[in-house]
Amino acid sequence: MIRPTKDPAPRDALDDWIDQACEADPLPPCVEEMEPERGPPLTRSECDAAHIALAAWQAPGDFIAATKALSDRCNSDDWFNRPHLKFLHDAYVLAEFVGLMPVEGVRLASSSEQWPDGYVKLSGKTHNIEVTSTHGGRRLGKEYRELKAPTLDPVSNWIARAESIPHYLDGAIGAKSRKKYGSACWLVVYVNINEYDIRQKETELVIRTVKARYASSFEEISVLWKQKIY
Repeated sequence: MIRPTKDPAPRDALDDWIDQACEADPLPPCVEEMEPERGPPLTRSECDAAHIALAAWQAPGDFIAATKALSDRCNSDDWFNRPHLKFLHDAYVLAEFVGLMPVEGVRLASSSEQWPDGYVKLSGKTHNIEVTSTHGGRRLGKEYRELKAPTLDPVSNWIARAESIPHYLDGAIGAKSRKKYGSACWLVVYVNINEYDIRQKETELVIRTVKARYASSFEEISVLWKQKIY
């Protein structure tokens, strides 16, 4: 007996456009390549000294250069699996932020400061900066411990990542808003979810919408996504 088929899920114009584009000029699946060797790895004493140096006020360019030099010494396995590098995670986001903003000075919080994560001077005023990141639910520490060979990244994965951004961005900002900081702070959110521009405009609208939802909880909210600030 022939069973009736169910109606397929509704498709939007973007899905149709993707299919037509792929039929006309098929896209190969993206390959996530293994990274080159880095090093020498940062020692614990070097990390302690670097944290002290980054916690001193300095020009944005100097902060960016110092953070990059330190980050270039870390392979991904170390980066995501060594708790003593947490200060460098904060410095990396802060460096990305000040590279896109006309700040006059920047520093990371010292190891003795529990809050905030850093500070910037902008138009003569010092702002408390709290940073957070979202990787789209990926357990990057586990991924990089187990990565043995290049992996395929088909277009269907790009679409799924694009559709996940509203959930993960809202979760990252919402978690920070529930902490109810006693002093005003500027929240900087680093979104490490790349959909290769497949839903760029839709995602930009989502970012504006989520920021507006939590605007009353922070002095400012800046979202860093794909080397741009929103």
